[in-house]
Amino acid sequence: MNFDYHVHTHHSVDAESPMAEMVAAALRAGLRGIAFTDHLEWYQDDDATGYLSLERYFAELREVQAKYGQQIQLLAGLEMGSSHRFLPQARALLAAWPWDYILGSIHWVAGLPGWEPVAFAEGLELAYQRYFEELVLLAEEGEYDVLAHFDLVQRDAWTLCGRTLPIAPYKPLIHRVLKAVIARGKGLEINTSPWSMGLEDPAPGLTILRWYRELGGEILVLGSDAHRPDRVGQHFARARELALAAGFTRLARFKNRTVVDWVLL
Repeated sequence: MNFDYHVHTHHSVDAESPMAEMVAAALRAGLRGIAFTDHLEWYQDDDATGYLSLERYFAELREVQAKYGQQIQLLAGLEMGSSHRFLPQARALLAAWPWDYILGSIHWVAGLPGWEPVAFAEGLELAYQRYFEELVLLAEEGEYDVLAHFDLVQRDAWTLCGRTLPIAPYKPLIHRVLKAVIARGKGLEINTSPWSMGLEDPAPGLTILRWYRELGGEILVLGSDAHRPDRVGQHFARARELALAAGFTRLARFKNRTVVDWVLL
């Protein structure tokens, strides 16, 4: 009963595969459903800003739903960056299309691209502090159903600097994020992409997942963050074991931006 709630296609600026190729990969992986969560950004210096054509996205989605809908559930999703900074635009876009699932993400921090060296030019500690401060704002004010790759700064730090920092010093900020997520009836994903990049933990790892559960968090999904077919559903068995270790017994299933079912781990 695996579902992958974080998949990118050629509708994202950093991916090339059409939806049908990602669906075929999901079927080979034995998945029961995927959400196409292509990138949408608002910052003018981001290559993703203005790239996504929702007309073409939904036209292609309808085609693959018609072809594969009896074999696999295909959801209309979006990875929306920094919606808290662009709320009027974000809310208008969400109201205009029939979405099933919205990921909220942070790629820009303090006006800087978090995946570029400039974001870490003043040291890892400040980069982490800024990231989690921005995540607080998204969690409390933004539009999303699930927060994507909760501690993405870890993955970026690894990629750019070759090391990560302990998460404990940022516990107060992280708890504030988690409390906002829970209070608003939102959720988290276990994003398995860091494992594919050689990191010890996914995003987030066991510590944050346990904090989330201890605070009363229930809504949890798995997401590969696949940008190519061979990554769809990757490391999901490992992610399930991690969820169990954190105290979860089930995963959420979404439709029409609502949790409609639960799947036992």
